[in-house]
Amino acid sequence: MTIISRFSFTNKRSYQAGAAMVEFAIMLPMIVVLVFGITELGRAIYQQNTLSKAAASGARYMSRSPQAVTSDCAEGATWSASVLNAANLIAYGRQSGTGQPLLPDLDAADASFSVAQRTVTGMGNACVITASVSVPFRAIFGDTLVPFLDLDPLNLSAIVEERFHGE
Repeated sequence: MTIISRFSFTNKRSYQAGAAMVEFAIMLPMIVVLVFGITELGRAIYQQNTLSKAAASGARYMSRSPQAVTSDCAEGATWSASVLNAANLIAYGRQSGTGQPLLPDLDAADASFSVAQRTVTGMGNACVITASVSVPFRAIFGDTLVPFLDLDPLNLSAIVEERFHGE
């Protein structure tokens, strides 16, 4: 009896020798998509954070630009020059507009600014500057966030409001 069970055990092991390799081959594409998807999602979150900080810097610059806004919340004498500097600040991290952009495909033309009068509780009327910027997310492996899946391209955008302070 012991001889038969030894032969049975040996035969079972030989039949199962390739099972782990087949299971790995089946699971490998899903693992690869999951790893690359997590990597791209992390990059997208990082770029969204960078874009939000850049928009906040541009709005802060505009809110402190002297004579950029008139007393009745209209565009002032230095509005155009201030918009150019703030847009360069958003795109390149400096007012000169030189160097590498903070994000791939980000340009100063992607930023826009507006000013409007708002009623602020306890403060009366205030001029509020809105900075908005939008840029498509460029993934490492193409236009999609998760490789090998046909998903729509992702657009990153940020909108920041800042009360105008002037000088």
